[in-house]
Amino acid sequence: TYPTVGVRLQIGTLGEPIDCLLQGTVDLAITVGEDLRDPRLEFDSLAPLSMAAVVGAGHALALIAKKGRVSTPELADHIQIVLMDPSPRSHGRDYGVLSQRKWRVGSQEAKLALIRAGIGWGRLPLWLIAQDLVEERLVQLSAAALGENGTTKSWIYLARRLDKPLLPAARCLRSALLAGAGLGDTAGLPA
Repeated sequence: TYPTVGVRLQIGTLGEPIDCLLQGTVDLAITVGEDLRDPRLEFDSLAPLSMAAVVGAGHALALIAKKGRVSTPELADHIQIVLMDPSPRSHGRDYGVLSQRKWRVGSQEAKLALIRAGIGWGRLPLWLIAQDLVEERLVQLSAAALGENGTTKSWIYLARRLDKPLLPAARCLRSALLAGAGLGDTAGLPA
């Protein structure tokens, strides 16, 4: 529809997409969860996201998990691989961290590689690890502290600034993303 308009896809973790919106370096951002919201932004839900706590098949926690539930102290005794926030939004706060022993990484891909290698355990999107679970490279951790069967659900949102109207190409992209999420006719949505 807009062949002369270029798209720049930037991937960031945790608070980075929100900071990019507020700084004006992006017009739309896709974010996950409720913890880092900002009242200057509008959020449209796109889809649910299931996260599963997992560990590499050769890790000591995998042996415990195969016998049943894993206790919080058992989880705390092992390295937890967690995403780091390059923005100051979560400074001094951790989300879903149960272990004092943690390694921080900058991407889900790095997190997955370390978990597969048996360095530690962590939560990852089910869509990303589905094949690893089927092929038993990863073992899901069932623990009361990790949600039902070690799985939690949150939402993926499309965010935009309230004080900055979208230009036509960005409005078209927003409509396409919302329609792709099954939100039906989005023509009447505010720009």
